[in-house]
Amino acid sequence: MEKEQIPLGQMIFDELFLLFLLSLVISLILYNIWGLLDLLRTPLLVP
Repeated sequence: MEKEQIPLGQMIFDELFLLFLLSLVISLILYNIWGLLDLLRTPLLVP
């Protein structure tokens, strides 16, 4: 009997630790980019 090949998407979703790390990386990147853009958009303080 031939083993059925598991799709790549299912292999990724079966790895809970990989999903956890991926969610951490994505959220850290998005929040850092959001924070940097927010800092760059603030006007400079001119005394």
